[in-house]
Amino acid sequence: MMTLNELEQDALGEIFNIGVGLAADVLSQMVSETVHLSVPVVEMVSHEQATGYYLNRVQRPLCAIRQTYVGEVTTEAILMFPEENSLELVRAMVGNDVPVEELPDMERDAMAEIGNIILNAVISSMSTTLGLAFDGSLPEVSIIDAEAIFSDAMGRYEGGGGPSTVLALTIDFELAARQVNGYLAFLLDIPSSEKLQSHIAQYIAGT
Repeated sequence: MMTLNELEQDALGEIFNIGVGLAADVLSQMVSETVHLSVPVVEMVSHEQATGYYLNRVQRPLCAIRQTYVGEVTTEAILMFPEENSLELVRAMVGNDVPVEELPDMERDAMAEIGNIILNAVISSMSTTLGLAFDGSLPEVSIIDAEAIFSDAMGRYEGGGGPSTVLALTIDFELAARQVNGYLAFLLDIPSSEKLQSHIAQYIAGT
């Protein structure tokens, strides 16, 4: 499994912080209030470790937004929020005039839009900084338990490229009085892991 040294971890943290900063600017315009996003943790782990990573942090259902990005590095990106936090984000988007009982009906479309903004901003930062081109799919939204978050995706990697690696991040959101924790995972097979690490090394070396 691919591992990150300290320089590589710092470089990825810098890249992801640029991406979520761009996403924060867009979300701030959408919700008409300042949104602060930060990425305090970047880790490269196995999918078994990643499942434990999220289970240790979230003991309740997650709202998951998935997009697949294909290119020299191919990855399935999954943005996750505890389900009750996702309704807080929907409330921020639609305003206080919408009755609370109507929020669940709006949740899927609103979370798809939020996920699309955040994931595309992060992928765009990776693309620009590391010289990678990606073609992305449309976002898919589901409610799922943390222990099953990677199950379907893992099956698509088995038998073709060996065990997959998960690039795991924690994202902190601050929206006025709302405090929301999000989680972002990039699923990578072995060839994509190796290519990503090669591009990170070139970036660090300034080539």
